[in-house]
Amino acid sequence: MKRNQIRDLALTSVFAAIILVMTFVPSLGYILVGITELTLIHIPVLIGVFLLPKRYAVVLGLIFGLGSMLKAIQVNTGLAIAFINPLVAILPRLIFVILAILIFKGLKLVFEKTKQGDVYIFGFVSLISVVSVFYASNAIGTFTGWNVSWLNLISLIVAALLITFYFAFIKGKNKDRVLYPSVMLISTVVHTLLVLFSILLFSKDLLYSLFQTEDVIGILVTIAVTNGLVEALLAALIGTPIIIALKQIEERA
Repeated sequence: MKRNQIRDLALTSVFAAIILVMTFVPSLGYILVGITELTLIHIPVLIGVFLLPKRYAVVLGLIFGLGSMLKAIQVNTGLAIAFINPLVAILPRLIFVILAILIFKGLKLVFEKTKQGDVYIFGFVSLISVVSVFYASNAIGTFTGWNVSWLNLISLIVAALLITFYFAFIKGKNKDRVLYPSVMLISTVVHTLLVLFSILLFSKDLLYSLFQTEDVIGILVTIAVTNGLVEALLAALIGTPIIIALKQIEERA
């Protein structure tokens, strides 16, 4: 067996173990917020997208989905019931990995083939961040009844800080670093949308019984722009330095 194959198998095993630990250790991979949860388990999966061949990254997505389904069977209450269905727990995670790989390749192509690819990627991700923060503030205002004007002001400050930190991070000699947080942010948003769409498609009756409202789409949009934004930011903040560190170790080996 070649050295690279051994390295890929070893990394896949490590990431798979991390995914399972995060799945079954309380408040590690799933952080309960009301009746929904912030998901962090997609972070090691995305790191695998950067560091591993496609087939191994897909295996991590499968383990993510299987773990989610087993966890739902164990909990068997609230919104977790929806994830007992493999079409909600497993299928979106497999599609998520495939799309994350395509997003990575697409952004890398833009970066390498265009003269100012890093600027275009920076602008695109900044736009997503600003729009997400804005709609998140409005969703929070609708859900809590807080003053929307103040929330919008806070959202502008948060968006400005995020863009500033993002720019400071990618500025420098290694401009390809723009790819890491960008793929993390965009892929996490895609993951959130895929999972919520699957719940709406396959577990709509459960949503009606849990939320006691006909406006389940509005509820899911609120979850998408609040939980999804937080998950995307955490993915970029946690995953990016890990990827950089592992890349540096790989280069020195």
